[in-house]
Amino acid sequence: MEGFPTLAGMTPAQRRASSRRRLIVMAVAASAAAGFVGGAVAAASLLPAEESAASASAEQAVGDIALPGESLAGETPPEVPAAAAEVTEVIEPEPFDYGDCPPAARACVDLDGERAWLQEDGEVTYGAVPIGQGGPGYDTPRASFHVSRKVVDDVSYVFDMAPMPYAVYFTDVGHAFHEGDPEGESHGCVRLAPGDAEIYFNELQVGDLIHIY
Repeated sequence: MEGFPTLAGMTPAQRRASSRRRLIVMAVAASAAAGFVGGAVAAASLLPAEESAASASAEQAVGDIALPGESLAGETPPEVPAAAAEVTEVIEPEPFDYGDCPPAARACVDLDGERAWLQEDGEVTYGAVPIGQGGPGYDTPRASFHVSRKVVDDVSYVFDMAPMPYAVYFTDVGHAFHEGDPEGESHGCVRLAPGDAEIYFNELQVGDLIHIY
């Protein structure tokens, strides 16, 4: 072991003292590694009076060993930075624009906004969805109407037998919701995309109020 003289040239008394010091130092080291301060103190009590100072130093060294989660005497534990408060931005949806459509209407059409929706008791139930409307000379009328009849697979007898699937008529002169290209212009009907037209056909019933503004 490093730090100890060899036994050669020692007197028997010196050899015994050296062996005792070796055993005590080993006991102190083992006690310190296990965290037992008391073991170091007990081992130090085996020393003769002239070695008490070395024992006291060993005891102090053991006392200066900090166990996990502890701080040495006189030291201030390191501050743990507080976690930054998470700020979640809540984005409120914009209120739906009902325009001039009355709560009693079952279907509403905003020609300027090129949109339409279904509602019940003033609350939106479907939409808004894009629409196509009448072109120049074939303006879609603005007023309140009622559903007059429904034809699931109709055609226009006036305009070259043009198909009008899921037609929901609301005037006596042929204006209706029906399936078509919302990007194109009609002869006054309200065109709805595939899927939307079928929903309007199923939801709207004869007598329901339609408001177009």
